[in-house]
Amino acid sequence: MQRYFVKGNLDNILFNEQDIFHIQKVMRCKKGDQIEIVLDEKAYLTVIDEVNPLRIHLQEPINNEVELSYPTTLFFPLTKSDKIELVIQKGTELGISRIILYRASRSVVKMTNEDFKRKENRMISIAKEASEQCHRLKIPEIIGVVDFKDIKNYEADHNLFAYELEAGKVNTLEKQLNNIKGSVNMIVGPEGGFTKEEAEYLVNNNYVALPLGKRILRCETAAIYLMTLVSYYLEK
Repeated sequence: MQRYFVKGNLDNILFNEQDIFHIQKVMRCKKGDQIEIVLDEKAYLTVIDEVNPLRIHLQEPINNEVELSYPTTLFFPLTKSDKIELVIQKGTELGISRIILYRASRSVVKMTNEDFKRKENRMISIAKEASEQCHRLKIPEIIGVVDFKDIKNYEADHNLFAYELEAGKVNTLEKQLNNIKGSVNMIVGPEGGFTKEEAEYLVNNNYVALPLGKRILRCETAAIYLMTLVSYYLEK
């Protein structure tokens, strides 16, 4: 069943224009059809009273718990837009709480904060649509663009970074993931990997280097893989 994030309150539910168009023209909903809404991180089953203008009434709350047990943040390096959008979409499906784009020494793409602002609405829209598709109660926060050394300003109980020089050390990976009992920060490097100085900086700021198997992964693959592992261990 289709889910929509709305604003307002239970007495005055407000859909955005794109969602109204989707309900009326794409889904071709009719009077009496049911849709789900999320308001203030709570989901409700509703019934459509009128399609145009759109009016609904609440039927019952939906109490399924779908969010991860602890907040999770992914730091993803600047790269091509299609890769960033893929990671936002898949990260949302995997339950990520926040995605922060950062500048690395070997980042191929250069993006200023002004550039990010021009792309921000599209990124938020991708996260919103993915949250609706997988029936989440929250839309991940998208933040950009931060300098590498500002990563230390974002605190978490567990701080992990995928490091290709740790490849093959499976026990290290399992040990760290089995010990997760709190909020998590995850960092993957750019296409060219972390510099030695960046890796040392992360270690000096309480980040643990993790291998992601025996192979060298693309940055977007590494991000999805690491988010999948963390999601799995948080839901065990």
